[in-house]
Amino acid sequence: MIQPKDVMNVESEQWEAFKKQAMQDELYYNGPGDLLDTAEGRAKFCRLNASSVFRKDDPEFPGYKIWVFNNQGQGMVVKKRSRVDPALMENVEYDAEGKELSRSYEPA
Repeated sequence: MIQPKDVMNVESEQWEAFKKQAMQDELYYNGPGDLLDTAEGRAKFCRLNASSVFRKDDPEFPGYKIWVFNNQGQGMVVKKRSRVDPALMENVEYDAEGKELSRSYEPA
């Protein structure tokens, strides 16, 4: 399983090989339709991943990241650039079952 710190330790020349390996991991976030887009997927992600911070490139906003703050078995917060106003960051808090608890915005 890919760990959050693995992304930080990949050398530039090895990035493409790492990305191919990461995309085979069912927990790798790769845009709309993946594991974090459903309550069941978020619950699985929350349960299986250790309490940590995960990040990946935002497929809708090149140059920006999507951040997942996971509290194993308790819930998570997904933070990404707002689709409504790109000057804001959207923070969505989910419970352990992957259901949305709250949504807030802050300056990007």
